[in-house]
Amino acid sequence: MFLTACAAPRANTMTVAENENEAQVHAARAQKERAQFDPTELRPASGPAMRIEGMAPEFSYNPTQGHLTTADAELRAAATHLEAAHKLEVFEDAACRDIPPAQRAACPLLASSVTRVQHTDAGFALVMKPGVDVADVHRRLSCHLAWARATGFERPSCPLFVKGLEILRQGDDVIRFDGVSKEVAAELRTQARRVFAGPTLAPVP
Repeated sequence: MFLTACAAPRANTMTVAENENEAQVHAARAQKERAQFDPTELRPASGPAMRIEGMAPEFSYNPTQGHLTTADAELRAAATHLEAAHKLEVFEDAACRDIPPAQRAACPLLASSVTRVQHTDAGFALVMKPGVDVADVHRRLSCHLAWARATGFERPSCPLFVKGLEILRQGDDVIRFDGVSKEVAAELRTQARRVFAGPTLAPVP
């Protein structure tokens, strides 16, 4: 149970490939543990409660039983990682509906589409220029974010993307980049200054 509990939060921070590799590691450990279990190795139980004068012990235990218990825990951890990998794949497919896999790795946001960058407590917001299809830009950004979560943020991606990012559409012309923590929000604003070459971000009025 402890092993499975530790696997869950870690699995949520890993990519599809990392989760699948970790599942294989746990499965291999489970197989190794099961190989050390011997169902024929029974020993009489000891202790005052088990000793009855003039009678043979009626209770016994298997000292290799612990290997089965560990194997079961390893298999549950493997299942946790496989489930996390599957959820990432499903999430990407849902976020990228009608967007071919080959296009999911392309960052859809162009600086020429942005008229203003605004500071927010959670990160920053982009005010898009008139005529820009904000709904489509948001959809493609959401798809690319799902792709980054599934494949890894270290791969070529939007320079505005960091772990802990949420993308929200606000009104008809604003796309928000919010961080899940103050640290992520600060990193988002740093990335925005680099991308849009502005010394500071204008605060939201």
